Amino acid sequence: IGIALAAPHYRRPEELLRDADSAMYRAKAEGRQRYAIFDERLRREAVSLLELEVDLRRALERGEFEPFYQPIVSLEDGRVAGFEALLRWRHPARGVLAPGDFLGVAEDNGSSEAIDWMMFEQVAEQIPLLTAEGGFVSINLSGRHFRNDELAPRLLGLFERHRVQPARVRVEVTERTLLESPATVKCTLSLLREQGISIALDDFGTGY
Repeated sequence: IGIALAAPHYRRPEELLRDADSAMYRAKAEGRQRYAIFDERLRREAVSLLELEVDLRRALERGEFEPFYQPIVSLEDGRVAGFEALLRWRHPARGVLAPGDFLGVAEDNGSSEAIDWMMFEQVAEQIPLLTAEGGFVSINLSGRHFRNDELAPRLLGLFERHRVQPARVRVEVTERTLLESPATVKCTLSLLREQGISIALDDFGTGY
């Protein structure tokens, strides 16, 4: 149960219900058969969440999301074999933010897909330079990407537009993604492999 106590700052019933709802989620997070009262900490969290949602919308308009490249090093000889493209948000006030700071909110408000494709566009543009002397660049695909039947054609079209050789691209998926919708994932990955894109299992052993 979530509880919000009536106070002068409430102007509409919906505001009271909204805060009681927030308290209910805290109670659920703490276990079964509990109640939580909406307090100042929850109020700060709610305000912070609203600010983050507004910032995310502005960030998409301003193009503040970008890839950071983590080298993938061969243990055999120490050479850089490729790079993994990692999403970062260059926030104008908070600096560079990792996905853990914002991706959950982006998924809840439906903006995560647009953020990912903004990054994929930049990665595709930069792959020819990063792989001029060989190697590859990895991008991560999550389960939500595979809900779209146009994933493979859209990715292939993106690479073709930027003159990216498919052999220079590696797609990483997690075990959880593979098991969410096996038939759909298999079909999409097969289409990508047929065009020369390699597939890698990400976070192996941490899921199933």
